[in-house]
Amino acid sequence: MQRNLLTSLRPLIRCSQVLTPLYATPRLFQTSSLLQAQKKSGKLSPKIAKLQRKYQENNGKPVFLKGGPMDVILYRLTWVLAIIGILGDVWLWLGYIIYN
Repeated sequence: MQRNLLTSLRPLIRCSQVLTPLYATPRLFQTSSLLQAQKKSGKLSPKIAKLQRKYQENNGKPVFLKGGPMDVILYRLTWVLAIIGILGDVWLWLGYIIYN
């Protein structure tokens, strides 16, 4: 009975190993298929090499803005929504303190 339970849970255990806790040792964020391709050929595909050059280029930009104009739009939108949320919270608390 216990052996059958372990064999049925094995795929779930394998999937859960991908989600490592924060205190675990850092891992490279590469898929297994990419690792297998690297081992077989000994080199990266041209597409992956191009992306690595793009993101590792030292041009003074943070990595979260190196993706292009869409990254800049999402970054600024995130800041605007965060500021609106903070101001709304302050407005709510001040209204509660002043009027009660």
